[in-house]
Amino acid sequence: MLDQNGLQLLPETRRKIEVKIPGENRLIYIGMAALILVVVAIVGLYFYKNSLENKKNDLDAEIANLEKQRDKNVETNLLTLSKQLSLISTLLDSHIVWSKALGKIENLLQPQVQFLSFAATVSDNRFEFKALATNYTVVARQIAAFVSDDSIKDIALNDVHVLTTGKLEFSVKLEFDKTKFIKE
Repeated sequence: MLDQNGLQLLPETRRKIEVKIPGENRLIYIGMAALILVVVAIVGLYFYKNSLENKKNDLDAEIANLEKQRDKNVETNLLTLSKQLSLISTLLDSHIVWSKALGKIENLLQPQVQFLSFAATVSDNRFEFKALATNYTVVARQIAAFVSDDSIKDIALNDVHVLTTGKLEFSVKLEFDKTKFIKE
């Protein structure tokens, strides 16, 4: 096949022709650079993971150390005290202020009236007392003073009788409005 009718198709010696195209190896270089970046990132993340694990282990050791130092009896007592204080503060915030109530009764009391006995019940919202007065006018003024106060809902004059000394003994039941005596 070297020579056919005077026409030579292939040369007898073969030579390689090298043609250099600019940028022919660019993809290889980009791939190598990306591979190097990935390897560097993996190594960096590995060291970062190790540092985070070391920090976690240090924190676990510190928590375990703090756990050993805890006094669980004291913590239980503090929790109990906290609950008791919250109950007491609720009680104190909504209790009837007896000094306020007694001061109000004292202000409404006529100067000629003298107490013999006094009782108060919160559950019934009542004051009950027996007293002495010099005459019926004083008893009427006393009843009028109690009726004029808006914190007293109802008043009942139960018993009035004259003593041998000339004074009147009477008993009164007052029903009060609990909201007027609540601490603000």
